[in-house]
Amino acid sequence: MSSRRSEAGHRSTSRPSLIHRVGAAVALALALAALSACGPPSELVLDGRGWGHGRGMGQWGAYGYAIDHGWTETAILDHFYGGTSTFQRPDNPMQRVFLTAQEGRDLAVSNSRGLLETSADGYARRRTALLVRRVDSTRFRVFSGDSCDGPWSEWPALVTASEIGVRVAPVAGLPDDATTKLGLCGSTGTRYYRGDLLAVHAAGTIQTVNRVDTENLVRSVITREVSPSWSDAGGGAGATAVRAQAVATRSYALAGDTRFQPWATTCDNTRCQVYPGYGFRANGSSTVVKVEDPRTDWATGATGRQVRRFPSGAVARTEFFPSTGGWTAGGTFPAVPDEGDDTTANPSHTWTTTISRATLEGTFDRRQGRDVGTYEGVDILQRNGLGADGGRVLSMRVRFSAVDVTLTGDDFRALFGLRSNWFTPR
Repeated sequence: MSSRRSEAGHRSTSRPSLIHRVGAAVALALALAALSACGPPSELVLDGRGWGHGRGMGQWGAYGYAIDHGWTETAILDHFYGGTSTFQRPDNPMQRVFLTAQEGRDLAVSNSRGLLETSADGYARRRTALLVRRVDSTRFRVFSGDSCDGPWSEWPALVTASEIGVRVAPVAGLPDDATTKLGLCGSTGTRYYRGDLLAVHAAGTIQTVNRVDTENLVRSVITREVSPSWSDAGGGAGATAVRAQAVATRSYALAGDTRFQPWATTCDNTRCQVYPGYGFRANGSSTVVKVEDPRTDWATGATGRQVRRFPSGAVARTEFFPSTGGWTAGGTFPAVPDEGDDTTANPSHTWTTTISRATLEGTFDRRQGRDVGTYEGVDILQRNGLGADGGRVLSMRVRFSAVDVTLTGDDFRALFGLRSNWFTPR
């Protein structure tokens, strides 16, 4: 009897132990699964807004205000460049454009009609092609030839540059087509420019400068900063945005840029404004693809030397960029909401991008000069308070197993080539 009780008692007490063991195994499996789920993230997904630095006029916003809201160019400019007004300058100053791809390279210029002129140290000659090569900080060697490929004949004496450099100019008073423009010889083809081309000594090397009047600069720049086709959009309403771009382009150039003075007043890439000149002919082709467009030429003429200026009379440095994402960032001009940016044609009003863990770790290893360890996550520390999700990122922290890195939203944007500093981690 006691034996049965003992067996019964034993069986009774063994059941909870078995259940506990099974439960413990299940709990352990769940814990391991949880640990696995909480492991290092494999990627960082960002939802972003806009494209560009956020200062001044959003180009897609200008388009949206023109097409969807019926705004005039004055209304667009007043909105984005608060505290300024439109003024028509009486003059048309010359611009000296630093051609950045030519830095440190000989200046080689061609014209199939033999319409090049240059003058230095008493020389004044017409040639089909000219090559200018730096000798030292004050002198150049000049060669003449038949084409961009030479053959080159050396001038009998070294040329001492004047304060504007060695100047190559087209013969004046001829038809306005590519055959009368200066062709800058390059590795992939010939790019044509209005005005003169100069070889100058600057920053310890030879530089090439295109001296061109402001209106011809504007008509070229706006073909790249916006699309000439905008003029046709909305039954022609988009032309308003192109005219606004013309005024902004002209103002930006005439506000002045001290980075390259005294030898240049602006440059030809995104550090300034994108300036592609008159046209381009690829090697092996006989066709010059003209950059200038009648629609953007019309916008240049229709705004006739207009600029934006402050009450003091100073011309405003009217920065612009593709897309605000819904708000400008402020700065020289007040931050404003941008309802025009949410136009259906804008591909950058919102965007999403993914950065892999390997890319994050490798990029920050290089930035910090050490092994930062395994990527663990991102914390947004401060935003500017304007727009969705609190606006643009001012400061953030990227967490790694060996170190946490604090940086600005602009720094993070530059590291990974993001469209803007307005983003939110998922």
